[in-house]
Amino acid sequence: MASINYAQRIQQAVLPSSLMAEDILGEHFILYKPRDIVSGDFYWLKQLSNFTAVVAADCTGHGVPGAFMSMLGSSFLNEIVTRRSLDSAGEILDRLRKKVKESLGQTGAEGEQKDGMDISFYIIDMENMELQFSGTFNPLYIIRKTNSEQNGTYELIQLKADRQPIGIHIKERGFTNHTFKIQKGDTLYSFSDGYVYQFGGETGSKFKSSRFQELLLDIQDKSMFEQKAIPERAMRKWQGNLEQVDDVLVIGVRI
Repeated sequence: MASINYAQRIQQAVLPSSLMAEDILGEHFILYKPRDIVSGDFYWLKQLSNFTAVVAADCTGHGVPGAFMSMLGSSFLNEIVTRRSLDSAGEILDRLRKKVKESLGQTGAEGEQKDGMDISFYIIDMENMELQFSGTFNPLYIIRKTNSEQNGTYELIQLKADRQPIGIHIKERGFTNHTFKIQKGDTLYSFSDGYVYQFGGETGSKFKSSRFQELLLDIQDKSMFEQKAIPERAMRKWQGNLEQVDDVLVIGVRI
């Protein structure tokens, strides 16, 4: 346990600090709840001129195996995303997959480990108010105030992810690169699947994406500081006496 607790300190040191996140993201929240002491979920941020890169990632497994993968993912992103090679979001995920496959010796052989990660990756261009998104399994939600005459109404726009992981896959193809024009006041949500997969409620069922979307739509009049507390309370209430089933990561950013 002493070793694992020390490993937690190392993993926390690799994650972006709260000061760094505030400097890069501005008004935001990061809800990060490892299932065990160390986590297979990780987040990663980088500022390059007027470009802001944001990652919410979910590695194979949780606990110690997941934490090893998360350290690998952070290291590779630091190598790949630089001023000289700021490719599209989809191209960056292509390069990340290649790195992961090479480092783990993944060739597609029978019985080979299929370790990898699911990622929600986006780049905000504040100068041109444009967003690029590429994802593996986990989408990006954009919530925007509608032009409806009824005040306080919002719409949720979903940028879908590809159904292939960062790692070896039976039918690999280039990752889709979505572009989207953002507006002042838009709120972006990237996340791992730990929140929506949590069992609880009266019947012990999963929280599910539909309920998560409704929750996010309901809190749009709140500050990002308040927004972090509301999903956290909702998860505790839903979970009740049941165990947390997976690592949880939700990142909210207001443009």
